[in-house]
Amino acid sequence: MNNALKNSINVILKAALNEDKIHSDITTLSLVDSRVISCEIKFKEKAVLCGTKIVTHIAKNFNKKIKIEWKYNDGDLIKRGTRVGLITGPANKILSIERILLNFLQKTSGIATSTSILYKSIKNTKIKLLDTRKTTPGWRLIEKYSVKVGGGNNHRLDLSKLILIKDNHIKFCNGINKALKKLQKAKSKNEVEVEVKSIHQLNEALKFKIKRIMLDNFNLSDTKKAIKIIRKYPKVEIEVSGGINVAKIKEISNLDIDFISAGSITHSSQSIDISMNVLK
Repeated sequence: MNNALKNSINVILKAALNEDKIHSDITTLSLVDSRVISCEIKFKEKAVLCGTKIVTHIAKNFNKKIKIEWKYNDGDLIKRGTRVGLITGPANKILSIERILLNFLQKTSGIATSTSILYKSIKNTKIKLLDTRKTTPGWRLIEKYSVKVGGGNNHRLDLSKLILIKDNHIKFCNGINKALKKLQKAKSKNEVEVEVKSIHQLNEALKFKIKRIMLDNFNLSDTKKAIKIIRKYPKVEIEVSGGINVAKIKEISNLDIDFISAGSITHSSQSIDISMNVLK
């Protein structure tokens, strides 16, 4: 893990500890002492494992006596009922931090699994599956890490990384032509991507020097037409976006495109059912 990711985890962990009032766990304080115990971490459904390093980092930062031995690695497909890890340490510390550890593991594994499901359809093509900025506030670096574990790639990290002209920018500027002319006058050296919703908008955008076209919510027929037009400009990349699911990704997986972006892999992924059980 890089420092930026570690810092992001630490910020979220601090908030999680505070909201859970972890040092005021009246149940554990009443019933559990610091004797060393072992607990298994078990997948209760088939899914892609993600977050082992994150969870280990959290456990270590909470209490250095807590140790986790992982039986599998991030990116491994885990069968239902599989023990993926063994956690040992003071019982009172483990039981207090249990829910926070599982929350992180369940969420990251859910995103990696959703990404993996879509990625399967383009695994043997040149197309890259991209995430978006549709992430949980504060969780972006963790969620984008999870996407990569699932086989995806990261789109821009934040608003400073790429000029992406979207529908509201276009409306504000009264059209793509005016928006791109305004950008020309600004003499920006940043790479430019333009979101288009029609063949007409596409033709307008291609009059200017841009790096990538995003075809937003195009039907299959118009997507094919757009590809033929864009490929006359060899340096322009093609990204397809909007309503990306398994059916649609299979439909367009054989087309001559460079990227498919899907917001659903972060904003709509379901957490995986994972449990932690004390071993006797």
